[in-house]
Amino acid sequence: MIGYSYIGGTKITARGLDFLADDGGLSAIFGVVTVKLHADTIRDLIATKIEALPVPAAEKSALRKHLAALSEVALRAATTDLVKAGLDYLPNAVHWLQNLGGY
Repeated sequence: MIGYSYIGGTKITARGLDFLADDGGLSAIFGVVTVKLHADTIRDLIATKIEALPVPAAEKSALRKHLAALSEVALRAATTDLVKAGLDYLPNAVHWLQNLGGY
């Protein structure tokens, strides 16, 4: 019976009690969401942006070749830099979130 409470033939686990806690329980405090983007996914995202650039086809081709030649370590560093650059536009992100939420 450790970790369970019985009420009228039903039972609730410790995890269920944690869920019902006013503060969201330990899962709300320690819950972590991990997002993994594989190298190919990052390359595809960057390649899509390259294709949308208003530059000559020869320049796009050179950029695609450079992107394809990046090692995973270099791509990881580039991704970190891109995320940092994106965070510089946080006020735009807040505006986007407000519009998304129907404010």
